[in-house]
Amino acid sequence: MQSTTNYLWLISDLLGQGATANVYRGRHKKTGDLYAVKVFNNLSFLRPLDVQMREFEVLKKLNHKNIVKLFAVEEESNTRHKVLVMEYCPCGSLYTVLEESSNAYGLPEDEFLIVLHDVGEEHSTSSPETGLQCLSPV
Repeated sequence: MQSTTNYLWLISDLLGQGATANVYRGRHKKTGDLYAVKVFNNLSFLRPLDVQMREFEVLKKLNHKNIVKLFAVEEESNTRHKVLVMEYCPCGSLYTVLEESSNAYGLPEDEFLIVLHDVGEEHSTSSPETGLQCLSPV
């Protein structure tokens, strides 16, 4: 079991993985509420910390029904790697959702860019993949 100050997850609860991070189904230690926990690996250190933190702050500002909410940025207790605590969407990744023909819709890219503009950011700091829509209730 891995943890941060407020969240915990099992390695076996892997939701997805990428080049710089793995995403797990996690829980809040006190409430038991489900969250997606994105744990960065050593490759993430290739990007400057100040750039990463700026992007995390942008994501925290985003508030739109079609964009996964970032609730917290913490550190993994053992490795001290950055951990993003995000809204849990049980339907999977954007790519998984869009593979289903019935779900080949979602947040249009231009609407996503408008939301980014509203929080004062250029579209180069985020990508449409960030705009995953939760298609079923948590």
